[in-house]
Amino acid sequence: MQQLEWFHIAWLAFAVVLEILANIFLKWSDGFRRIWMGLLSLAAVLGAFSSLSQAVKGIELSVAYALWGGFGIAATVAAGWILFGQRLNKKGWAGLTPAAGWHDYD
Repeated sequence: MQQLEWFHIAWLAFAVVLEILANIFLKWSDGFRRIWMGLLSLAAVLGAFSSLSQAVKGIELSVAYALWGGFGIAATVAAGWILFGQRLNKKGWAGLTPAAGWHDYD
């Protein structure tokens, strides 16, 4: 059994932040037409996975990956809305809902 410490949670939070930044930089890269934004995106992805690798030293892999993905998806949707004015249509919500694990049990 792994020992959960505060720094494992901090590494996971840092991984989430880097994932969100990677997605923002990727959008700003305009399909890698702006090479520096594209390179920043790649660096952020590398940093996110490196941070996640530190987090799983104290958090079960399945839990860490689910949290990383879930928070990353939700925050990327929010960043798209705030920074780029993107809005989800019905198909977008239909795809996001199961990916984020939101269920209506009523």
